Amino acid sequence: MSGQRPQDAAAARRLGEALRGLQRSSGRTLRALETQVRISDSSLSRYFRGETVPPWPVVRDLCRALGADPSVYRALWEAADRSRPEEPAPAAPPPKPSPTRRRRLRKHLSGRWGFAAVGTAIGLAAGLTLFGLRHSPTAPPAQGAAGAEDTKTGYGDAGVLVHNAEEKCQKPRTHECALHLAWDPYRPYTTANSADRVWHHDLLHARCRIADGVTVTDEDEKHSSIWIQVARNGQRLWLPGIRVDPDRLVQLSTVLPKCPP
Repeated sequence: MSGQRPQDAAAARRLGEALRGLQRSSGRTLRALETQVRISDSSLSRYFRGETVPPWPVVRDLCRALGADPSVYRALWEAADRSRPEEPAPAAPPPKPSPTRRRRLRKHLSGRWGFAAVGTAIGLAAGLTLFGLRHSPTAPPAQGAAGAEDTKTGYGDAGVLVHNAEEKCQKPRTHECALHLAWDPYRPYTTANSADRVWHHDLLHARCRIADGVTVTDEDEKHSSIWIQVARNGQRLWLPGIRVDPDRLVQLSTVLPKCPP
């Protein structure tokens, strides 16, 4: 909290005290709460002391776990969240080339080097489509029961690479390094909800996404409530968004449609 303005630190403390009050009133221990919301007890302690402002999905899940209405605590969270450093403004787009420059560029592309450049661009576009960075309404559905209904329900069709934040587990395909797909994105991400195992850089067939599932925390204590539905062996299973590289997750969020209710 060092370097914050007094009013910002006070807002974070007010949010923490409100959440701590909910926890005390419920009689739940930090360890019991950790098991339900999948947030470490050390992180919960920092949130309750106001040292760290949790993301909104975490506040929402805590309120639900403690039997409170999350909307009541939204204003407290928004006041505290303003204390976070502002993200830098996006860089200005490059200036458009002048008409003279465009004519020179077209003339250059008409030569043999221009054909090579066009061929490279076509190859890049094909690569992006292969890895699911672009939605194609006419792409063939996956084989199996889940894929057979894609054309009826308007699901998307994209590839998604599994990402393990632990570097030591990015190569070995051992039991200890396995990640899990889930049956239900609204149930705790535990062994009882485990449907199948996957490993770092496995390529899955993604169909749609939700943004309000159970919040999952990875090994770097990053959180996400986004889940991606995947088709696997004729079944509809769920991959936590936190198990996708952050940049690819942003791209998938624009490519994949929201899952139907």
